Amino acid sequence: MTKGVPMEFLDLVRSKNDLVDVASRYLTLTHRGGNYWACCPFHNEKTASFSIKPDGQFYKCFGCGEAGNVINFVAKMENIDFMSAVEMLAKNAGLEMPSSEQNEEMRKRKQQRDRLFQILKLTTEFYANNLLNNPNSPQAEYIKSRKLNEETIKKFQLGVSLNYDDLPKFLLKNNFKEEDLLAAGVVGKNEHGLYDFYGKRVIFPLCNGFGDVVGFSARTIEQSPEHTKYKNTPQTPIFNKSEILFAYNFARELKKQHLLDSLVIVEGHIDVITCHQAGITNTIGCMGTALTQQHARKIKQLVDNVIICLDGDSAGSNATYKAIDVLKNEGLRVKVVRLTGAKDPDEFIKVYGKEKFLNFLENAIDCVDFILQDSAKKYDLTSNADKTKYVSEALNYISKFSTIAEQEIYLSELQQLVKIPIDALRKSLTNQTNKTTAIKPELEQPSENVKNKYILDSKIMFLAAILHKKVKNFEQIVGFFEGNDELSELYKFLMEKIGNNKDFNISTLFDNFDIAPNSLIDKVINYNFPPDEVFNTMLKDTIKRVKIYELQQQKEDLINKMNNSTDINERYDCLNKLKELDEKIKKEKM
Repeated sequence: MTKGVPMEFLDLVRSKNDLVDVASRYLTLTHRGGNYWACCPFHNEKTASFSIKPDGQFYKCFGCGEAGNVINFVAKMENIDFMSAVEMLAKNAGLEMPSSEQNEEMRKRKQQRDRLFQILKLTTEFYANNLLNNPNSPQAEYIKSRKLNEETIKKFQLGVSLNYDDLPKFLLKNNFKEEDLLAAGVVGKNEHGLYDFYGKRVIFPLCNGFGDVVGFSARTIEQSPEHTKYKNTPQTPIFNKSEILFAYNFARELKKQHLLDSLVIVEGHIDVITCHQAGITNTIGCMGTALTQQHARKIKQLVDNVIICLDGDSAGSNATYKAIDVLKNEGLRVKVVRLTGAKDPDEFIKVYGKEKFLNFLENAIDCVDFILQDSAKKYDLTSNADKTKYVSEALNYISKFSTIAEQEIYLSELQQLVKIPIDALRKSLTNQTNKTTAIKPELEQPSENVKNKYILDSKIMFLAAILHKKVKNFEQIVGFFEGNDELSELYKFLMEKIGNNKDFNISTLFDNFDIAPNSLIDKVINYNFPPDEVFNTMLKDTIKRVKIYELQQQKEDLINKMNNSTDINERYDCLNKLKELDEKIKKEKM
């Protein structure tokens, strides 16, 4: 069993899901030198250092060090756990997940997740039926006021909660337990019992990338300070607000159809929905929350180009600055739209129409241009003190977010605004860049014992030879792996596979070990072999040298023991053993 799944089933899942085929759905791969290359999806880079080895069915990024097999890749790309990734790949290959052989903990976790998804699906249908059957309710009237058609309402599965009592009763009648309803985040509990967590609100279901409802955002229609405008699902086993983007599932479908080259990011649910109803379906929402690095990574999985179109108030302006920072750090190309004549995209489209909104999107300005223009409004540029503050802020953004060629363009624009000689701005930018990119000196590491390092390097070489099937005689090296460290555990794993005549490859390791970048096992996997004739000679010499080192270590231990002993017989016994060790060392050196 591996993480609750039989090893044989994992082998089957991996064999039915070629890593190159799966990765090509997310990345643009280039075939070079027998491997496939792409820019790493797990960190920001401009030069492709993410490599897939088809024969070993594993990936390795030589930039950030991330490595894994097809299961690890899908889990990371989709932000899902190991079991969910296995289920997804099994479904893709038409395989049934084993159930009877799963360990109890994993089985219970899967059952709970399934129950939560069922509860949320049923709750979504309940709210939608409320809207359908109560068209004159205050909540339904609010939806009518937003001029949403029936097709749009169905697409986004909109619904309403009419009171605090009906939902808990409905779900309990469907044989769900109280603890499951609380865990799903759809009900709360007080001294009077269970109540609808989103009572008397308009309901916006929130979906994961596959279109499954994982939570809700609910808007009040009460004009009262006692009622917060939006109430969102708390953290649950299937809902993490740091990863959910409104309408991301629709963008993902466009990507699958090769119909997506950019994303428009707006703030509110209604902004997203209105854009979709107008046919601008590459729109997603950050739901009034700050964009996180997880959000940016999910966006990067779909596109390289982003247009930010947040509200025009001060809060929207601050959110735009923060979003630029997060998105640029993930390597995205970012433009900004600042609408005029309306407070948000919903109002703009309803007042001026789709075509004018599209015109604004087409004329979106680069994010650095936006910052130079927008931040200038905060300062009095006739004041030397304010001008100094503005220049410092502007240069900070220019140094962070632009190439050397772009910097000249932005410096010219800045020079026009502040009337400072461009050479002075260039010098200030150089100083700013040096501060930003200064590398902190590494802490001095204690010197490593040369002998122990050689033995460690030798163990890595031996295991790499076994893993890559370059050696068959293991008797000579069995004594090197008698401990409980990770290399010894890897040796035992490989010996078990060989002893049971079971095939193995590098991909197999990622299901059995937690392999961190630059860990010892990572070094085994990525061992750089010299030509075979050189390696065979090196292997023989290394076995001999390691044996000599171990014999010499035994000799040192005996000498210490003899020097510290006052027993004449014990000292004599040590002396005889030392003579035997000297003979063995002499023999090994021949």
